[in-house]
Amino acid sequence: MARYRSFLFPEAERGDGFLVLDPRESHHLVRVFRAREGAPVEVLDGQGLRFQGRLAEAHSKAACIAVESIETVKRPSVSVCLVQAVPKGKAMDLILRMATEIGASSVQPIFTEQGEVQMKGERLASKKDKWRLTMIEACKQCGVAWVPELAPPLAMSDWLARSAAPGALRLVASLEAGSRPLCDQLLSAAAPSQVELAVGPEGDFSIGEYAQLRAAGFASVRLGANVLRAETAAAYLLSVVDQLTGEGSRALSTPHR
Repeated sequence: MARYRSFLFPEAERGDGFLVLDPRESHHLVRVFRAREGAPVEVLDGQGLRFQGRLAEAHSKAACIAVESIETVKRPSVSVCLVQAVPKGKAMDLILRMATEIGASSVQPIFTEQGEVQMKGERLASKKDKWRLTMIEACKQCGVAWVPELAPPLAMSDWLARSAAPGALRLVASLEAGSRPLCDQLLSAAAPSQVELAVGPEGDFSIGEYAQLRAAGFASVRLGANVLRAETAAAYLLSVVDQLTGEGSRALSTPHR
């Protein structure tokens, strides 16, 4: 029998041995997936808890799950933050979905000089809510136990003005001459506890922004021989970094010189 996966929002009820999903998740489980009483269900809280149980009450507005076991999933030992210039259209939704699936710990949306997207006020708040739901859906689809943090969008200069995490490895995808191949840069670095990856907009970072990034400790890296779209660059960076720094990888345990 198929195991259905749902997401436990913080406001959902938790009792002794049971969970009650909110109306949105209940509708998705009971009406969309057509789960019936007795069906096995996996529930994620997005903060490292994974509940295994069965659907006790197939109510479309308050589905009740009888919990059989609870697993605590630790955060990844290497924290990966994607610093993404907001692209136009629906590309940001795809980037957030891929970042969640690959295992980013957080995403920092930024607005840049040559980016075509600038938002503020209610429009920005609405967009951020939509982006968060996209990340939650990606967690449900892939079984990711930790929903990545979605930081408030900022102008790049404002974000850079904040102090960096001590010892963070900071890399920026760059088309500049002299940029080092990504794998070479990673394999020559000491094992980091935090990685920050910056990806520019369709028009790329400006010369001044590249200078700001270098001053903030970002090393320029090349992503192969081709010019990549923003969403492709983000997926490329995150995938390679995950392979070399993710759980079970020893590639960065000893620097290669």
